[in-house]
Amino acid sequence: MQGISRKPTRSSIRIKKALFAVWLAALILFGGAGVACAQSGEEELYLDPITVTATRTPERLSDVADSVEVFGPERIDSLLPGDALDFLSEGAGVILPQASGRGGQARLVLRGSESNFTSVMIDGFKLTFPDGSAYDFGHLSSEWVGAAEILKGPQSPLYGSDAASGVMNFLPDVGKPGEAPSFAVRARGGSGDTFEEAFRFKGGTARSGYAASLSRLDTEGHLPNDGYYRTVGTVALDHFLSAKAKVRFLYHANRNRYDIPGPAHAGYTEPNKYGRNTEQLIGARAHLKLSPWLEYVPRISVYLRDTLDENKPDALDPSASKTETDGSRLHFDNQVNIRLTGKQLGLTALRNSISTLGVEWETEDIAIESAYENSFGSGESEYDSDRRATSIYAQQQFRFQGGITLAGGVRLDDFDVGEDETTGKLSASYKIPGTGARIRGAVGEGIKRPSFAELLDVYGPGNPNLKSERQRSREAGFDQFFAGKKLKFSATYYVNEIDDLIAYSFTPFDNGTNYENIQKAQVKGAELSFSLLDFHDFTAHASFNTMDTVALETEGLGAPNYVEGEPLLRRPDWWWSASISYHPDRLRAALRVNTVSDRWDIDDSAPWPYPRVVNPGFTRVDLALSVDVVKDGISMFDKTRKSRFQDLTVELKVNNALDEEYEAVYGFSAPGVQWFAGVRAIF
Repeated sequence: MQGISRKPTRSSIRIKKALFAVWLAALILFGGAGVACAQSGEEELYLDPITVTATRTPERLSDVADSVEVFGPERIDSLLPGDALDFLSEGAGVILPQASGRGGQARLVLRGSESNFTSVMIDGFKLTFPDGSAYDFGHLSSEWVGAAEILKGPQSPLYGSDAASGVMNFLPDVGKPGEAPSFAVRARGGSGDTFEEAFRFKGGTARSGYAASLSRLDTEGHLPNDGYYRTVGTVALDHFLSAKAKVRFLYHANRNRYDIPGPAHAGYTEPNKYGRNTEQLIGARAHLKLSPWLEYVPRISVYLRDTLDENKPDALDPSASKTETDGSRLHFDNQVNIRLTGKQLGLTALRNSISTLGVEWETEDIAIESAYENSFGSGESEYDSDRRATSIYAQQQFRFQGGITLAGGVRLDDFDVGEDETTGKLSASYKIPGTGARIRGAVGEGIKRPSFAELLDVYGPGNPNLKSERQRSREAGFDQFFAGKKLKFSATYYVNEIDDLIAYSFTPFDNGTNYENIQKAQVKGAELSFSLLDFHDFTAHASFNTMDTVALETEGLGAPNYVEGEPLLRRPDWWWSASISYHPDRLRAALRVNTVSDRWDIDDSAPWPYPRVVNPGFTRVDLALSVDVVKDGISMFDKTRKSRFQDLTVELKVNNALDEEYEAVYGFSAPGVQWFAGVRAIF
């Protein structure tokens, strides 16, 4: 068994504290720089931005019939995030509980659906785990993120089997051609022996734009053996071959290690258990305008992920185990867009038509090596397999002169293992003339292809005859803009019918497998959201969510996650989140409040089948404060001369300011008050 990586000693921690303090002081004294993300050049687009995720083509948000939420740079930066979780949890319809503190597992539940029903992407390249499991947002850093888009509702017709309930797309902030080079530095320190360092280089040449970032996080956490360590690097490059041809290259790597302190009921007494993840994404995309009406957008990406979970023997637990998993994905996507105006088609009532056609091909591979040793004996196992999918998708969008938008899509999936699938969706919206109001609606279905473990013999007898899990949804919504699109109110009601859910049972089913499509659930919910831009230097966002969930069928096995007639686990009946920021000139102060109601969970410290328990609700308050000591080269202390650097920002962040005791996931206590202070700089 491989030896565990050593944690930092107390002396090394003291040395790092001293070096960190010197670096922090030097940045302040010598006029370093740092500033929040730049304001958008067109303020009116703040609440009506350009989105690419909903249609695979750049469109104004108010012209998209689907439900989309966009996190722009100003909204993200106002919260001074250390992790992407800090701003994603503000999203309407988003449930994103994290087990314990930083680095703890965090799985997204979008509109009450399953945690592995949402496709996760960086700039359109798939980041979703190849083995079919839910993506862990606990390791997702924020320093490289320029914007994020959440596309809600079944999106399998455009994005395949990982997008049964929606898509989460993160967009890097890349320099523009001709943009002057800049170098940014951020340094923070705070609770739990936490140190964060980040570097960012951004700019452009005559025909290219680029950005590169590197960050490091070290924290000892709030529990014994609760350390977390993360290194993330991202490089993005745009190159314009001509006015009609552009290519983008992207590389993203994330290596993290997290200690596992053990369960709460055992007093967090697990000193030698840890996990390690390394993921890499390499992607390339071209955008070729072959004619005024024809575009070709080919994509290719490679995703690699290896994990290690190890439990070394100790005085409290003499058993040992080790599991190494390697996963990979090779993905090709060939997309063609045909853009025609109503005049070209001879239809005066039509503004434009956008037809999207595409062919995708992907192969996924997974290899697992496991070993264990305990009082009952020891053993080893190996597993290696792959699977493939070929897909054809099409989408048609019509925008009419009277404010009507219609869109429809269909997809055919050919799977080498498991049943082939066909999915579709329809959406429509209508802008009421002269009112700033819009009504919208959508119906569609999405699928989640069974995972490797469910299809094949990974941890027990798999079932190659499984059907894909399926979500059928319908929704209706209303948007209202006020004050020249500086104020927006939205309301959405949705119903999700989730069929053919796959249940696992320790005791094999009658056909000898451990997995069967025997479960069904229903989710009904409503989302209300409010956004305000720059009213007397105030900006605000708020969302209120209600949800009613029920398991409709279980057929006995598969408990306790689904109990017929009972609510689904970790879905609150209601929750709300609100943030308000005050940003006059050099000051930015933000207050964020998140309240969650009681919800059902399971107690996995008890014998199987784990009993269901009620996890009490909570309210968490976070604070963020930053001051631009130097702004646009002018110091707040001496405005008569130019600073040697562009900007310097001092910042303070306090999480859980009221010291609320709660468990976002039952059995994993959240940290108490946490504070972080530091500077950001742009040279």
